[in-house]
Amino acid sequence: METISSGFHLADGNGYMLDKGYAATCRLNLQFYLWKDSLTFNLHPSIPIPHTQPSSPLRIADLACGTGIWLLDLARELPEPAVLDGFDIDLSKAPPGQWLPDNVTVYHWDILSPVPEHLVGRYDIVHLRLLILVVEHSDPVPIIQNAYRMLKPGGYIQWDDLNYPDTHVIKKNAGTDTPAFDRLLHFVRSNGRHDWVLGLPGILERNGFTGARLDHFRDRMDLAMANGDQHLMTMEEFAGSLQRKGMLEEARNIHQLIADCCREASQGVALSMPRRDPTQASNVVHPSEVSDQNKAKDTSQAPAFGAPEPKQPPLKPPSLTRARS
Repeated sequence: METISSGFHLADGNGYMLDKGYAATCRLNLQFYLWKDSLTFNLHPSIPIPHTQPSSPLRIADLACGTGIWLLDLARELPEPAVLDGFDIDLSKAPPGQWLPDNVTVYHWDILSPVPEHLVGRYDIVHLRLLILVVEHSDPVPIIQNAYRMLKPGGYIQWDDLNYPDTHVIKKNAGTDTPAFDRLLHFVRSNGRHDWVLGLPGILERNGFTGARLDHFRDRMDLAMANGDQHLMTMEEFAGSLQRKGMLEEARNIHQLIADCCREASQGVALSMPRRDPTQASNVVHPSEVSDQNKAKDTSQAPAFGAPEPKQPPLKPPSLTRARS
């Protein structure tokens, strides 16, 4: 039986383990701005933005787009024309389609299900962020293979995620005892569950990508409390999901851990979680078949690829053609 000492292994086999309400939406939007402050970009500056024509616009996909805020912020930065598509298994946190810019569309799709044929080879850039809880059993390969299939030859993938192995406790006073944060640190490291993040360049290159790089970013100290509080909000959502799934003892233990951490945080203590940003180009040829192993989510209640959120006035769906040249 899994216990709190198992850390985020408690998420394995349970699908999305964070909340879907207004507070979770606010947390995700706050998280975006904290990430942008650390990274200072939406698209990595090493990714070239090609000169495009209206007949062949730049196409970018954001997988697990959440509230859609990354796409919305990026839309203000990119030159026209550009087509920005978001994909998520749950669109309840994203704005209605009628409220989105004309070049931003969100679609219902489980990124662990097979890529619909009309999306194969469609995108110049595929972006992913914070899938560390979605990746089960330390195996990001099914997601990487799907991203690869969606890219045009020579396209780019950008995956932004946390570096839990190098996460550490920071203190205003070095001599402060932090038993609660020490327990939290053990929890988030999860006995190596997330160590695959540091090996992403190699994993990507073994799955068809070339030129992989891994960039390291640390939070500014003046935002340590903001980042730490945001992470405690994430832990609170995780505990709530455990409770709803009947894992009552584990949920109680995490809630108690959060309360203990809040007391220590008031003394000038926080958890510092570095970020990792691997960015790389794909090779020239897409594989004809990509295996879809280790599916972690049941999509029997939803189509593999849903219709876009409607615009106002209604628009015809874009012509989705396969680009393999």
